[in-house]
Amino acid sequence: MNKWLKLVTLAVMLLTYDSFFNLWPARAQAGFTDYITRSGDTLMEGTSTFRFTGTNEPLLNRAWTDPSEIEDAIRAASSSGINVIRLYPFEVRMSSDPAGTFRHVMGSNNYNESAFRLLDKIVQLANQYNIRLIVPFVDKYNYIGGIADWSAFRGKTVNDFWSDPTVKQDFKNFIQFVINRTNTYTGVQYKSDKAILAWQLGNELPSTDSWVSEMAAYVKSLDSNHLLADGGYVRAQGIRTNALNDINIDIIVPHIYKYHNVDMVTKLNEWKVKTKGKKALIIGEFGDYSPTETEQLLDIVQNNETSGAMFWGSMHHHKMGGWHWPPVGNWSYLRYPGFATGDWANESATIDLLRKYAYSMKGLAVPLWPTPDAPVMFPVDSVHTLSWMGVSGASTYDVERSTSSSGPWTAVGSDVTDDVTAPRHHTFTVPIFDDASAQDGTSYYYRVRAKNVHGSYSTYSNIIGPIKAKSGLIVDEESSGYNETGTWGASTLGGSYNGSSRYSSTNGSTATWRPNFTTPGYYNVYVRYPYHQGSTKYAQYSVYHNGITNTVTINQTNIAGGQWRLIDTVYFAGGPEEYVKLTTVGGGSNRADAVMFEPQNFGDSFQNNSIGSWTPLSGSWSLTNDISHDSIPLDNSVMKQSGTGIAETVINSTYTNATITLALKAYDNHMANASSGLVARANSDFSYMYTLRINYDLNKVQLYKKLGNSWTKIGESGMIATPGTWYQLKFEMKGSSLKAYVDGVKKISVSDSSLTSGYIGLRTYDQTAVFDNILVSSN
Repeated sequence: MNKWLKLVTLAVMLLTYDSFFNLWPARAQAGFTDYITRSGDTLMEGTSTFRFTGTNEPLLNRAWTDPSEIEDAIRAASSSGINVIRLYPFEVRMSSDPAGTFRHVMGSNNYNESAFRLLDKIVQLANQYNIRLIVPFVDKYNYIGGIADWSAFRGKTVNDFWSDPTVKQDFKNFIQFVINRTNTYTGVQYKSDKAILAWQLGNELPSTDSWVSEMAAYVKSLDSNHLLADGGYVRAQGIRTNALNDINIDIIVPHIYKYHNVDMVTKLNEWKVKTKGKKALIIGEFGDYSPTETEQLLDIVQNNETSGAMFWGSMHHHKMGGWHWPPVGNWSYLRYPGFATGDWANESATIDLLRKYAYSMKGLAVPLWPTPDAPVMFPVDSVHTLSWMGVSGASTYDVERSTSSSGPWTAVGSDVTDDVTAPRHHTFTVPIFDDASAQDGTSYYYRVRAKNVHGSYSTYSNIIGPIKAKSGLIVDEESSGYNETGTWGASTLGGSYNGSSRYSSTNGSTATWRPNFTTPGYYNVYVRYPYHQGSTKYAQYSVYHNGITNTVTINQTNIAGGQWRLIDTVYFAGGPEEYVKLTTVGGGSNRADAVMFEPQNFGDSFQNNSIGSWTPLSGSWSLTNDISHDSIPLDNSVMKQSGTGIAETVINSTYTNATITLALKAYDNHMANASSGLVARANSDFSYMYTLRINYDLNKVQLYKKLGNSWTKIGESGMIATPGTWYQLKFEMKGSSLKAYVDGVKKISVSDSSLTSGYIGLRTYDQTAVFDNILVSSN
């Protein structure tokens, strides 16, 4: 499927750590008794016919997907009745990839172990949740790397992929690596894992008959347990006679979409007639049909004995809250159980149809949605940006607060949805709920529980807090500090602050918010705008502060629906000259709503093209652009350290009790104990310090203290630490209590009173790394 990929820029990130799964209730290890086999044109599970509806999950097998997201995707499919997921092919290093990009395949016979540990997790969880997987080896396209990039490793052209002996051997070596791989979680080789329904030669390949025969025979020589699907591009080539007659091919997998402009009924029956008695038929991708047409397709599949049909595609929760959710033209990806914000593309109706046929193909009635598990709340610094990792099958959430961790609890939000779309490499917790009723200066604790469409509640989440409510200054279109130029219209879209907002599609129009501070200091700058699928993806904000202008570009189809989106943290000197300005550009409606300014201790996202706040002590520190970075804010400016050995830099302020948050990404992992992280409570030359670091060599997050010449490790936790992946580190210091988080999940909690106050900074060891979005809060 390529229409979606033409609209989405894919980048590379992988963040994984197993302890996240301990936050949810333990699940019984299910596993499978039988491999899926074939009898003529029928798939079999043991002695029973195997038929299904499934989905494609294009973001599941990525070199940057988080294990929490993997479990969410697989658990959601399982709870909905979907029992087959087709992965997107393996990523291949491209010559156009920027520095710091990591794929599954980095070169000929060079594979990224961290990315394959992610696939290990997918296979482990597929067994646990009774999900079968279809795994394609390579893509026709080069959006994430494909056949052209395999050839390019040897200086060959794309067409050489089918005939060049060296390129073919490289690809065979890769197939062997995958099939013979031993899962690091289960100890089972892939070729012996029953969760794998079938291997597939590739996705929409313009393959030659000789190549298909050669590769199919090779796969079967390595793995006689699993079925093999052809990867030919049926739309262009038709069902090839060679594939129908090849004894090593088990399944034909054509794709069909409404935009193909073919008669769906005729084509589905034609394919079944051609494969009858010879091969199993699976509709590998379908989409962009109306509910009526989707039901017609599924009804034909069920009644003409096609083995299964797979919708393109489904999405999962974002590891930082909200959802991965890129809409595509006039249809969208599915988020279980379906949300009103996706019903313009029939999201809920399509999910209901997939569930209906998933069960009817098994001769079963559709059950109620199961009661969801408890969500996981993330630590946050503001009552206006409460956030949690959502749970599969949850329709809404209830939010409660208390001034004590033991209660009593008061409901402050009911039927809250988490249908917030987050940028793929978002490095802050995604704002889901604003506790607008919180009293300034009061500290609160929060918890949340999930509810399904039938009204069944989960147990409560973990408790976060205390969070002190801060007096944020809000400027909206009704405020004296707001003014416009150009052409603007009024909007009452849901999520607008105080019920109304402004919009413009006229280039060069401006909306300006002036805080006119009387108290200089650092402030978080949040913007708010209502959701509309036609909003611009290139909203241009200028933040003028202390004589400096920062420019931020954001996608207004992300993090909308009345949530406060952090775009910058800067120092305002005070006075009427300072402002936040939105200047309209083309490509959709630019939406102007409210801007909130919230006091902060310190912040730096390097958007003013300066590292003036930082004093290097060692190493090679500089500003650079990271073009794969689309976290908050959507800019490319980061601070980079590229020296070897120890590299440290410091800001000229000291802190006692504070929370430090930052985003980091390593560009390499060549040396023993290569690591990157932050420094806290240090003296001026860093001979005394705490340092929280990700150790990419040992796959751990570690907390050390340094007292003179003595280093002591005071806490650590396992994770898969992958270069090319953005991580959020958070270090919370309250007296002797020290807590460390990775992407909002607590990894270390210790008590140590050796150091009580000092400077903060950044530190790397034998590693090139970049840093962004650094915040220091008193919470």
